[in-house]
Amino acid sequence: MRSPLRADETTQNREHSNTFARGRGAQGTARPTFIAFDTGEGGPFAGTAPFWLSAFGRNLLLAIAFLVASLAWGEDEMEVGRNASGQLVVQIEFEQPLVLPVSVFPGISGYATGEVGLHSALFDDPGNDFFQLSPAADFRFILLAKDSGIEVWNDTGSSYMNVGESFYFGPPPFDTHPVWNITTGTPTNAYSLTLKLHDVNAVYPDSASFVLSFTPIAPAQLKIKDNGDNTVSVFLEGSPRAEYAVQVATTLAGGGDWVGVATNTTSSDGTWTFIETKAGHISRYFRSVNR
Repeated sequence: MRSPLRADETTQNREHSNTFARGRGAQGTARPTFIAFDTGEGGPFAGTAPFWLSAFGRNLLLAIAFLVASLAWGEDEMEVGRNASGQLVVQIEFEQPLVLPVSVFPGISGYATGEVGLHSALFDDPGNDFFQLSPAADFRFILLAKDSGIEVWNDTGSSYMNVGESFYFGPPPFDTHPVWNITTGTPTNAYSLTLKLHDVNAVYPDSASFVLSFTPIAPAQLKIKDNGDNTVSVFLEGSPRAEYAVQVATTLAGGGDWVGVATNTTSSDGTWTFIETKAGHISRYFRSVNR
């Protein structure tokens, strides 16, 4: 006799790179059937600042806005400041390589995000030899090198940056979000850009070069287990520390009536488990969506 629920049969939809996991009820029973598959989507971050405030008020409001936005949206950020000797310092506040979602930008293929930003230091931190920047400075970053398959778009959004080109930040306070783009890549492989900061007003010397590494998000693999207590566990395996959502549908007709039921970030090993009740469901369909 078959086990009540299996998830050991898979088929591959090459057009969408979706993996299906089918659970089967025991013969002669009316147990629910579950189907799981994945797709990809994501979204950029954007923000604006008012223009009618005094310089002090505008700077204070921007500082508060940057802090609140970073906390609320969970952005992956780089903070730009200086040390006590006047050397520019970039603090990278995320683990690398950072996972890039499937691009949602019109005309930009592959994997891309605008959520990874560089912002000026909001406060002095003498204990870590890290201080705010002078508003007399005027900043750019310069692209020093890039791996094949990865690009960063210029500050007008019109084309990829060439090695040696600069990207405009302006005077502090700033919070700028370039579009980082893996045009062709393989999940788990890292693709890197080498940058440095430059102050065109020469208040500060150039920073040391620093490297940003990215990797494409992996399509999630879903498995299903009957827990024997009128629930099932949906096991998701994808990229480490990447955000995925679980959606459910009662039918696949017309593309499915998909509804989100849970969103979470995978652990450092790329896994996440979602538990769903079977009560009231003759059939149930699941899919994972990378955010």
